[in-house]
Amino acid sequence: MITTSKYFMSSSNVMLLIILQYCIVLPSGNCLKFVHTVDYSIKNQDPTLKEIHFSYNKLKIYNISNHVFYWLYTREQPNGQLLNMNDPSMIKSTNFNVKNPIKILVHDWLGSFQEKEYFCTDVVKAYLSAKRCNVICVDWMQFSFELMYTSAKINAKHIGYDIAKVLNILTNNMSVGSDNIHLIGHGMGAHIVGYTGKKLNGQIPRITGLDPVMPLYINTGPKYRINKDDATFVDIIHTNGNSLGLFEPLGHIDFYPNGGKSQLNCKILDKVTGGACSHAKALEYFAYSILTEEVCKAYQCTSWNEYKTGKCSKFVNSTYMGEHVDKKQTGSYYL
Repeated sequence: MITTSKYFMSSSNVMLLIILQYCIVLPSGNCLKFVHTVDYSIKNQDPTLKEIHFSYNKLKIYNISNHVFYWLYTREQPNGQLLNMNDPSMIKSTNFNVKNPIKILVHDWLGSFQEKEYFCTDVVKAYLSAKRCNVICVDWMQFSFELMYTSAKINAKHIGYDIAKVLNILTNNMSVGSDNIHLIGHGMGAHIVGYTGKKLNGQIPRITGLDPVMPLYINTGPKYRINKDDATFVDIIHTNGNSLGLFEPLGHIDFYPNGGKSQLNCKILDKVTGGACSHAKALEYFAYSILTEEVCKAYQCTSWNEYKTGKCSKFVNSTYMGEHVDKKQTGSYYL
């Protein structure tokens, strides 16, 4: 089993926003029921959800590049520099160093990197403490704060493609430093980085999905969600499977801490919030893994029950969940 220090993610604000994201779409009724049955209801002509679903073609068309922002964090500039991607030459005036690894962080729906208690803050601190690297936080708040989850979902592909365009600029069309690119996305952000990988024909060395969201993705194929063909190596951490997050294996290697459905110290909150506490834990675990490799050791096993009964011992394959995963390992791992 795994738990984490409170050093990472004072997540009360995070959880409140994630609670809202699954309740704000409909003014009444059970929000978790909405999350689980939206696909079914659309197919069965629920008038409210049908109106939401078919409003896609009425959405205002934005120039994605003008509404997605890229913040660069380095040891030299830990407070961040806003990159003007409409003027690629300005990269030379920043602290971006193509010789250093590139870490791209993409937040969930209703998230923003301009809030101090979010994904970007904790992961950036951990990376800059551990190594010299270019950490780029993708702020797609203007789209992630769409009141309709469905409209945010349809924009996810275009945001992923915009990230691909930015990576081509930073690496001179993937010819310089491209072997050190790592994309990390939480929730819907996991599917966004999946689209980035698709756009770049799987050339990205590594993509990490942190509890990829399930609503409107459960009945889609690999073409429309994160999957192992999106990068040379794709690792997934499941913390709220079959609720807010997908439970099925999606990557080359999938991790299921505490069984992958409900996390320690979250059981009561999950009942109230529909799983928001466990969904946010994926962020904590990943940030923690950057600095503390040894506490995230996982063992390959066929199920959580097999793991709990001791049938997956030190004699089977093992690796570390998170930043220090062994990229030669594949399959489902529990801890």
